[in-house]
Formats: sequence, C-alpha cells, structure tokens
Amino acid sequence: RHQASLALHQRGYEPIATMLSLLILDAAAFLGTAAPRFTHPPSHRAANVRLAASAPSEELRSWLMAEAGVAPQFVDRVIETCDREMIGNLNGLRIARDAGLLPGFFPAVVALGIEEGLGRITAPSVAVAAAQVSAVVQELADEADAAALAPGASLECDPYHAIAANLPLNTYKNKAPLAGAIISAKRIVGPAAPGEVCHIRIGTGDKFRYWEGQSLGVIPPGVNAKTGKPNAVRLYSIASTRYGDDAKGSSVSLCVRRALYWDADTGAHDPAKKGVCSNFLCDSSPGDEVHLTGPTGKVMLMPEHEPATDLIMLATGTGIAPYRGFLRRLFLEPTPAADAFRGLAWLFLGVANRDALLYDDEWQAILQRETARGRSAAQGRESFRLTYALSREESAPGGGKMYIQDKVAQHADEVFERMDNGAHMYFC
Repeated sequence: RHQASLALHQRGYEPIATMLSLLILDAAAFLGTAAPRFTHPPSHRAANVRLAASAPSEELRSWLMAEAGVAPQFVDRVIETCDREMIGNLNGLRIARDAGLLPGFFPAVVALGIEEGLGRITAPSVAVAAAQVSAVVQELADEADAAALAPGASLECDPYHAIAANLPLNTYKNKAPLAGAIISAKRIVGPAAPGEVCHIRIGTGDKFRYWEGQSLGVIPPGVNAKTGKPNAVRLYSIASTRYGDDAKGSSVSLCVRRALYWDADTGAHDPAKKGVCSNFLCDSSPGDEVHLTGPTGKVMLMPEHEPATDLIMLATGTGIAPYRGFLRRLFLEPTPAADAFRGLAWLFLGVANRDALLYDDEWQAILQRETARGRSAAQGRESFRLTYALSREESAPGGGKMYIQDKVAQHADEVFERMDNGAHMYFC
C-alpha cells in the first residue's frame, strides 16, 4: 500500500495517495504494529508520508481567499497548516472534511468557510478514483510478478540460443536416478472437467538441468504386481522453464492426468487397473521422495537462433506441458529469448469443456501483457494467439464435436502460409 501511495503521487493522484498513507499509519497505530517502511509514530505522520503528498498549490491559495473567505493577511498561516497536514489541493481538503478533521486543523471560522466553499463544488467521482487506484495497484503487481520471476542465477547458454550444442541428455539413468522431493501437487481443473489433472512441482536442487521441450522419467515406488520387479520408468513432458516455477533453477514441473479405469460391468473404478505413476504423483504430499531420470528429447525444442520464426503449437489435454515452458520463457520470464522473439506463438488447445482448460490464467496474462505492449492483432503486431477447441461445448462446421483438428482446419490457409514461410509446428 505504501508503494501504491507513492506510485499514485507520481501519477498526480495526491489526495488518494495521502488518504492511503494515512490509513496505513492509523491502522498500524490501532494494531500496535509498525507501518511498512515508516519509522515514526502516527503523531508525526506528516513527516512520515511527505513523499506521498505535494506542497499546497497556488490554485489552493487562490481558492482559500476567493471561496473560503480567508483574508489575504491570514492565508499564509492557513497554507502552513495545509502543508503540515499534507493537504495539497481541494481534494485533500475534501478528505479532511469528510473525516471530520477540519475543526482540528483550522480555527473555527476558517474551517466553516472551507466547508461552505467545498459544499459549492461537485464531488469527485469515487468510481474514477477507484479505477485509478486499481490500475496503479495492478501495474505494481505486474512489476512484482516480473521481479519474482527474475532468474536468481543465469542458466543461459553462451550465446543464449546455442541450445542444441549444449543439450543435457540422460544425466540420470534408471539405475542411478536423482532423488527429488515433491513441493506440491495441486488439482488444476474445475469440478465439471472429465477426470483430474494435477500440476506437480518437484524440488531437484541444482542437479537437474534441462531445456524447454524436453521430458523426464519418473520411477514410481513399489513393484509390478505381475512381474515382482520394481516399477518401470514413466516419461512426462516437462511443464516448466529451465528456471522452474519459482525462477530459482531448483525445481521442475509436470502436468499429470490421473489415470483411472472405469469398469462398466461393476459400475466402479477398478483400483487394480489404475495408472501407477499418475496416481502416485497426484496423491503425493510435500516432501515425498520421487526418483527422476533424464532429461531426454532432442527434437521438440524452440528455434531460439531464429527469433522471428512462428511457433504453431497443438496440444490435447496434458499435451500442453511443453508449451507452458515455451510460453513462459518467451513471455512471462525476463530471458534473452523473450527480448529477441519477433514471431507469432500460436497455441491450439483441445479439451472437453471450459472447466478442463489448463493454465488459462497464464495465457490470459500473456494476452493482456502483450496488448499493453502494443503487440496484439488489433494493434497490427500480434505475438501470441490462443485458440481453444472445446469438444463438449462446441460443434464442428460439418457436425459432431469440435476437436483440435477441426479448429486447425478452420485456419488452414493461414497455417499453411505460415508453414511455407518457415513456421515450426509442434504436436503433443
């Protein structure tokens, strides 16, 4: 809130900034705690929030004499009081009036004159003020997000696009896997989604290096009931950038659908036929040990050496995983690849219904940020496009359910044109 008040002041919203600062200080005093970034008690709040207010304006001086009836020989003393109480303009006086502070700030006759003068002015729009505060707070939140995603250590190649020459492969093998630990396992689909999909974060320390688009293996604990041997490795596409979701380079993320078998004869799930590894991961708790192999994959990589190349990505369900790594690297993390990218990243995602959409909040954030940067279709410079195929909510032009191939067919001319011009197309 203190940052917001300073930002509001810098944008010319002094009265709102002043009000926010006073609220922070008074709330801290009431709670008996220290206000953020302030070091003096509330009785010195004028000095504490000096940066969040402006000096009284000449317009305010003129208004006090013309509308509030303050005599010229006394106006300097009234202005000194305004300065001490951080009142820089008429809105500041309004705030003080609405809070019942005028009689405590000024002599009775002056306070009465100010109240009468303010009564002749149309009140400012609360909706406009709220919109101003909302916009600035959102801007600060975006800046905080960017700072939080700033990599703590560089994991870039030299040059950054020399991916193929520095490809990590099979660092950990089945007989000597890396022992990681579950950070979190969270369901990421709504109640109406068919089935369950979880986002799994695994802590790896600084031992497991990978590039966006690669895969890893998970060896679930236990033995195969049929063979009596340890469970075999299962491969999953990596759903994070090389920096991990926390930008520390010490974790890896997976997008996992829980595999269950429905027995039509019994009308229930058959636990003997459920997916061993997917259920292990979706049921895991923070701290659970998980054995990893890999990374693997030489083909499904971004052409970072050609930053103007269009990327057309087709995903059904959890096939979204590698593209999350691509898109976070290109749009949500401060990377050299993001700075250089000049193509179009076009994501096609097919799921059953809106409750089954995966990482939609991240895709919407990218659209908003790119629009704010002047890089949208409407602005003539499109950098990211999102196309959904919802099979249980949409119908294909020829009848039947709308699948991802139907969506691609609707854009066939443009897709082929971009392919002819060098676009890379990915399927997962």
